[in-house]
Amino acid sequence: MLTRLHLKFLAPGLALLVILVFFLLLSDQHFRLPAAATASLCKGINGNPTSSSHETDTSPFPSSDREYTYIPNQAHFVYVLADPTSDFGLHFSHYLSIYAAWRHWKPEKIYLHTNAHASSIDRATNGTSGKWDNLIFNMPGLEVRHADVPTHANNGKAIQGLEHKSDFVRVEAVRELGGVYIDWDVHALRDVRVLRESGFRAVAGRQLGGQVNSGVFMSVAGGKLMTLWQTGMHERYTGGWTTHSNEVITKYAERLVAEPGEALIMEREAFAPGSWNGEDNDMLFAVHGDAPSNLANVTQGDALPAFDEGFADRWERPGEFPEWERDWSRSYLLHAFNPDRFGHKVKGFDHITPRYVLERRSNFARAVYPIARELYNEGLIEIDDSYLGV
Repeated sequence: MLTRLHLKFLAPGLALLVILVFFLLLSDQHFRLPAAATASLCKGINGNPTSSSHETDTSPFPSSDREYTYIPNQAHFVYVLADPTSDFGLHFSHYLSIYAAWRHWKPEKIYLHTNAHASSIDRATNGTSGKWDNLIFNMPGLEVRHADVPTHANNGKAIQGLEHKSDFVRVEAVRELGGVYIDWDVHALRDVRVLRESGFRAVAGRQLGGQVNSGVFMSVAGGKLMTLWQTGMHERYTGGWTTHSNEVITKYAERLVAEPGEALIMEREAFAPGSWNGEDNDMLFAVHGDAPSNLANVTQGDALPAFDEGFADRWERPGEFPEWERDWSRSYLLHAFNPDRFGHKVKGFDHITPRYVLERRSNFARAVYPIARELYNEGLIEIDDSYLGV
């Protein structure tokens, strides 16, 4: 039987126990992790992160959304033939472009969208239509996809020119599959993974004059920007050079910046640091006679230097860099607009050939030299290969 003395000591203990239970329940309500966060944490602890490629996750987006937010690592190229039964006739510059994308991005897939007949594709693959055709069509991870090339926009206007037909094909391809589209005269200088995985559902960049460039863009499959652009280009097509392309993507991309995560527009230097005008053509392609040829006293098979550049080299050793040499540090890609299209003659430049690049006497050559050197070291190109590859 409990005595009065026992009760005297038991009562405070019971009161303390009640207070302790109350505070435990209160703290559980305040500090309990949400169910989604708990599941995500447990998933990571069990060794199954949302994406195996992200050991350190810094994304601002909820984990449940990320597989839909990340732009897939796949590249898109388009080549429309006027005669689908003809040969492709691809150039060294085309191979340099697609190889750079493969080398820097390590894409899961490279799509080549074309209207070519099977016979043309067979000739390209077996090499009977040229060396560069052969190398491109045997690229690791390349998938040739048949493209339905439109003849008329939905507004009834006939689509003139292969370039305009390519515009319609490229937008549909990225809208359907997601990934990164680049023109054949665009050269990857580094990986774009940080942009693909930034959380934005579409990324593009400006060109000279401020419009968004249509030669480089990336998006998730079914992205809002691609969907709007696809519809808008059919409505706006007039036959003008950019009315359906740059003008439309600029209109929608600039509006979508206001919607969180829908569109990111990079500065001009990021994707299109050059342009189509004569001054920029000269800056990029002109051969500088004061620069010694990197191929002096070199014969096929000799080793070529790497020219690796350290972070501080340009201000610690400025004498090693001529005044004309461009610093490409701000550029992910280089859109090298072809001067031939605009009838501009560049001093010392005719075509992009292995020799022209490996000599390192122009800004373009120095930008893409690391890729050309790798191709040379792998025995895929020779110094005196022609730009045509025949």
